[in-house]
Amino acid sequence: MASGVLGLIALALAGFGYVFDDRIQARLDEWQAERFRAENNVPEVLPTAMVGASNAPNPAALSAVPALDDAAELGVLQIAPTEVAGAAPSVTPAVSAPPAASPTPPPSSHLLTGFRYEKQKFNNCGPASLALDLSYWGWQGTQEDTAAFLKPISDDKNVSPIEMYNYLTSLGYDAYIRVNGDVALLKRFIAAGYPVLVEKGLQCAPNEGSRCSDWFGHYSTVVGYDDATQTFVTQDTFRGPDYVQTYAEVMRNWRAFNYLFVVIFPAGPGRDAEVQRLLGAAADLQQNYTEALARARAETETLTERDLAFAWFNVGTNRQYLRDYAGAAEAFDRAREVGLPFRMVWYQFGPYRAYYNVLRFQDVIDLSTAAINSTPKPGLEEAYYWRGLALEAYGQGLEAVEDYKVALEKNPRDLESREALKRLGYLP
Repeated sequence: MASGVLGLIALALAGFGYVFDDRIQARLDEWQAERFRAENNVPEVLPTAMVGASNAPNPAALSAVPALDDAAELGVLQIAPTEVAGAAPSVTPAVSAPPAASPTPPPSSHLLTGFRYEKQKFNNCGPASLALDLSYWGWQGTQEDTAAFLKPISDDKNVSPIEMYNYLTSLGYDAYIRVNGDVALLKRFIAAGYPVLVEKGLQCAPNEGSRCSDWFGHYSTVVGYDDATQTFVTQDTFRGPDYVQTYAEVMRNWRAFNYLFVVIFPAGPGRDAEVQRLLGAAADLQQNYTEALARARAETETLTERDLAFAWFNVGTNRQYLRDYAGAAEAFDRAREVGLPFRMVWYQFGPYRAYYNVLRFQDVIDLSTAAINSTPKPGLEEAYYWRGLALEAYGQGLEAVEDYKVALEKNPRDLESREALKRLGYLP
């Protein structure tokens, strides 16, 4: 009883200062989220996969299953489509492989400067990190500017690399989004004058305001390295400027996102050619994901516990980008068996795509519902969109429409949900 009264007092005090101090807003939202998870017994891990007939679709509904436009949804991550979903991927490269990266080794240490550091506002690492990265190239905006485009609704839990790319091109910048990064690649780009934005996992420490067991997705910008100390220097909008981590720490946290990285630069043929040269074989997407798949498979043979779950998840991610949906679904099943943090599908949506393409609609519904139910402010338009597709596939059109509408409410720039509502006659 006393704790409840104290909670209400804290809520009132925080609400009074809500608009004046982002720190108060962060504490309030954090307290509400923790209370919500405790009261609703939110599991720490995602549900395991459905099996057998309980996951089979109603045959009468299959004729109404909406077809996915892979090229549109994958955006700049375009790989030549295969003839049949789940078939082996085409070996035709999407682009001609550029010359290999220069064999000249980078110096033993290097540090990029000239960044305008910003402490992120609550749940705003994507917009803040992008603004910080752009400041290196002379851009004068702030995280308020980037957030206005990337997450117009503040409760949106995720900013995807594709959303960043779309915003960058509107400003006259360009970017390469790739996976399978490593220490050598980070050093190569930094030595050449390019900061690297990475998406990774973040495990909160006890003094960082959340339960130390909490796992989140997070962006940060790698700006320097030192071989003597085996450390990277990052501009981290959560943990501070010039935040130092060991090579090993960066690599382990990076695994949760398939070692995904974004290299941003002013648009122009000269810069583009230089970035392609630095990427080497990774400039070709088919090769990039093929090599990432081989790495993830190898890691499933050596890792344990949560690292093993991430490795299996990466196998699934790479297979679904290569359009081996059956193999991807199997890998995602294995990852869920080991145990994935419940926030995993706040940020990465490969399981939805894989299960949908092999007609495992109940798994799409289970995962998206788990994501939606895991937070009191479910700013997860992707979860609503995919659940809508699965409900529509089951013939539950009215329920699907409601999810599409919520997705559009959560993110007015959600083109997929907008197109779904147009297709169903609910938008002109």
